[in-house]
Formats: sequence, structure tokens, C-alpha cells
Amino acid sequence: MFRSIARVVVPVGMVSVSVLASLANAQGLPNTLAYQIRLPLNPTLAPNPLTATLSIFRSNMQDKIMKSAEAMPESKYSYRPTKDVRSFAEILNHLGDISYILCSNVKGEATPGMAIAKGSKTEILAYLKGAFDYCDGVYSGFTDAHLNDPADFFGAKTNKMFILTQDALHYGNLVTYLRINGLEPSGGWF
Repeated sequence: MFRSIARVVVPVGMVSVSVLASLANAQGLPNTLAYQIRLPLNPTLAPNPLTATLSIFRSNMQDKIMKSAEAMPESKYSYRPTKDVRSFAEILNHLGDISYILCSNVKGEATPGMAIAKGSKTEILAYLKGAFDYCDGVYSGFTDAHLNDPADFFGAKTNKMFILTQDALHYGNLVTYLRINGLEPSGGWF
């Protein structure tokens, strides 16, 4: 009797564990085209694992920021929790500005794009997309050897790796603004 139950339970249990593991793994991956096409599943296996890891991180942050910008109704773009902090739109514009500034620094180029009008939700989304696309160009030909190259962060000496991680700082602000306005951020619990 025990053997006949085991013959059914063990294979069903193994299939269930396999299916659940696949679902958990699929849900834990960034849902971005760049990640799905260009980057290896395990960045430690990439020729430049640190750059691959940063690229996954950046792509994930860009995706979350864009989804946050899309989720907030345009009527709430002027929302600010207190008069002493930036509005939702001002944070998004700052993210675009800082992306252009920092990525042009890493590229060793003059800062482009900041004169673009960016008042409406549509203009701000286009501005962010342009800034993120510009920054994606930093990774073209970038290797782990470049990460410790010197960079300037508003007068402070640092390295390029530090510069390439800065846009994540403001995602937390966007999440707070969305939650205060009864909206669920795309990043789940954080």
C-alpha cells in the first residue's frame, strides 16, 4: 500500500516542485526587453560580470521608474507631500536631467538634451525615455575594466561605477508618492 501511494505522490510532488521553482524564477527576473535579449541569465557567467550586473540593475530601475511615471495620473504630477520637497513631475525631470549629466560624464561628452520642454506627462515620459536611451549607450563597449575609471560627481572624485548607480536613489520617492495617492508601484513591495 505504501509503495503504491509513493508511486503517485513522489512523481506528482517532483513535478509540482519543478513547476513552482520555474514560476518563482520567472517572476524574480526583470521584465525588460534589454534583459531578455542582451544579458545572460546569470551575470557571473558574462565576459564582464560586474558590467552585466550593473546593466541588469539599471535596466530594472529604468523600467520601474518609467512604469511609475506612467501609473501616476497627469493631474497628480504636481503633487508634493509638503511644500519643501519636489513634486512628482520635478523628481521625474530631475531623473532625466541627472541621467544626461552623469552619463555624459561617463562618456566624456558635453551634456545633451536638457533644453527639451518637459511640462506635460507626455513630454516628461519622452524626456525620461530619451535620457535612459542615452545612458544605455554608455554600456555599448563598456567593460569591467572601465568601472574604476575616474569620474567627477559634482566636484567630488569618484569612479564610473558610482556614477552609473545614482538614478536608483529617487525610485523610493516615486514609490512613496504613488502609495500616498493610492496607487500600487510596479516594483511590488518596494
